[in-house]
Amino acid sequence: MSGGDDHTVKAALAAFTDPRGRVDIRFGLDRIKQALAILGDPQNKLPPTIHIAGTNGKGSVAAFLRAMGEASDLGVHVFTSPHLIRVNERIRLNGRLVTDDELVAALERVEDTGVDLTYFEALTAAAFLLFSQIQADFCIIETGAGGELDSTNVMVRPDACIITSIGRDHEKMFGVSDISSIARTKAGIMRSDTPVIIGEQAEEDATQSLLEAARDKAANVILAGRDWKDWLEGEAFVFEDSAGQIKAPWLGLAGPHQRLNAACACAAMRVLGLRGVDATSMGAGLREAVWPARMQSLKRGPFQQSIGAQIVIDGAHNPAGAKAFADAIAKRHHDDDVLPVILMAMQNNKDAEKIIAAIAPYVSRFVMMPLPADAGQEGGSGAEPQRLAEIARNNKAKADAVSSLEDAVERLKELAPEMVYVCGSLYLAGAILALNEESVL
Repeated sequence: MSGGDDHTVKAALAAFTDPRGRVDIRFGLDRIKQALAILGDPQNKLPPTIHIAGTNGKGSVAAFLRAMGEASDLGVHVFTSPHLIRVNERIRLNGRLVTDDELVAALERVEDTGVDLTYFEALTAAAFLLFSQIQADFCIIETGAGGELDSTNVMVRPDACIITSIGRDHEKMFGVSDISSIARTKAGIMRSDTPVIIGEQAEEDATQSLLEAARDKAANVILAGRDWKDWLEGEAFVFEDSAGQIKAPWLGLAGPHQRLNAACACAAMRVLGLRGVDATSMGAGLREAVWPARMQSLKRGPFQQSIGAQIVIDGAHNPAGAKAFADAIAKRHHDDDVLPVILMAMQNNKDAEKIIAAIAPYVSRFVMMPLPADAGQEGGSGAEPQRLAEIARNNKAKADAVSSLEDAVERLKELAPEMVYVCGSLYLAGAILALNEESVL
């Protein structure tokens, strides 16, 4: 079974609660703890583990960590979400994606526990089970949307925790509305006497809340700006702490904001102190890191050729992510006579006003479309293109609303732009990658 998202994988996942379109998403760790106990508590039988929470940058930090480990000839397990094309992308076993056979077998064992789990809980349990069975040198676990009550937060003691940039996203889901409360939710992964790397924060309230939570939990803080410094020298990245400097001639992930994520990854690798990891191999990993749909240029393929433009996709789907995305395109196009076109779709629960407002000054036009019909996963309903276009016009930007991806392609052909950015949703990014016949390896 080597095909993408084989029907047997879908059938295995169908045994668990599908959260799409639901407002009663169930938070709490009792169910997954019960299932894991029946499975022998595999979450506590892992190689050295890094647990990552935050609003933005989690996946990028995981990508930098994995790349540094692999550049040091280490085997790495990785659990991330969401996927772009195939659910297998979420579980990486010692450097390769989980096979359909392995995933189905693990999900069947999870189902056999008899516990009523959600889609994400089941995948989390399957990942822990697989990671406990297959040898690796270290393990990277990314939270889903939360922290304290996230399904991944069941390990007795990870070897290190990372809190990336905190911003506004999923407020309704967690019943919080201010940065301090969001930060405290993410801080729920901290553990007593466990190192926690706290990345650079855009808002002082986030830093203070994270430091207070660390004190309450007696976690060992490693803080950006205090315990390390990092900067860019042109395209080159430099990280410096008490152990010395790590340098990379460039970062494998595009955008100036990736400096923050690379730094968090470097601080965590220092903490783990794994064999074979040194400044040279870390620098090599930083420049070789790959993370799809993060300022990713599409290859020559059916979608790209049908439009005839250079196309870059990014998952920017919340205000902080949109600002980082806007900063990246502003830097890239500051001398251009004609600004790029944006193809956008997003979930209905996103802060469309702030996302679009951040991007609008740097583009010539938006083409707003609905989320592709098969997108969603843990997502929900898509935002109406007409509403998104109206928000763009209110921000003094030109905007078209179309009713489908096919119509969006036709409109982009008519506009004949030199440069198109796709953003607003990782689910849209995944659909575009699939249309362009690109895979996630």
